[in-house]
Amino acid sequence: MWKLALIFIVAGIVIILALLGSSAKNLFSKAITEDVPVKLKKDNECVVEPSDSIPRVISNCNYAVGDILSVTYKPTQPTLEKYELKNSSSSK
Repeated sequence: MWKLALIFIVAGIVIILALLGSSAKNLFSKAITEDVPVKLKKDNECVVEPSDSIPRVISNCNYAVGDILSVTYKPTQPTLEKYELKNSSSSK
């Protein structure tokens, strides 16, 4: 009886990983860090667009359009892991 339960558990895990496909692979992919400018700012949200061309939103943003941020993200994931001001456009 416990062997049958074990087979169902393993089969369930395999099916979930198959359905997730590349999403499961991306969860374990390496993070990328690069410097990008703030492209848009509306209210308290800023938008940056790293080299993978996926726009990412920063809530409660204190930066200005043109500020250069160092951002860390995972490819194809819509969120930023971390970000910090690299160079302010107002200090030029």
